[in-house]
Amino acid sequence: MQVIMLKDVKGVGQQSAIKEVSDGYALNFLLPRGLALQATKETVFAAKKQHDAEQQKSAESKKETQAALQRLDGQKISIKARSNDKGHLFKSIKEDDVAAALSDMGNVAFDPAMISLGAGAIKDVGEHVIHLAGEGMEATVTLVIEKARSVN
Repeated sequence: MQVIMLKDVKGVGQQSAIKEVSDGYALNFLLPRGLALQATKETVFAAKKQHDAEQQKSAESKKETQAALQRLDGQKISIKARSNDKGHLFKSIKEDDVAAALSDMGNVAFDPAMISLGAGAIKDVGEHVIHLAGEGMEATVTLVIEKARSVN
């Protein structure tokens, strides 16, 4: 029986793949658990149409990310954070915080995994060079951590 895989199944196939499996395996395991769908002309057409739409969306997202990385290369980004009089931050700046600041600047959502802070989280006020990498491109950005207010 031919089935369209709805989820990845080890040893059988990956999502969206059309596979030939035994009738018993399909009827007793794959179909009842929602791991696959029986392949008919209609379901194959719908799966191909959905796959093409996902590919197009992925390509558009890749172009947007590449354009954003190109636009950000060499830029300065400011984040305000609370610190003491010596310039030590009360809460360190991590990849998630930088991703939020980058997403606020542009219209592209950045994955924190794309951001490299170097030696770890940023714990001091000042300028820090960070690297962004994704979709086959890299960018270097200067992150400026500014003192929001001091606590005595």
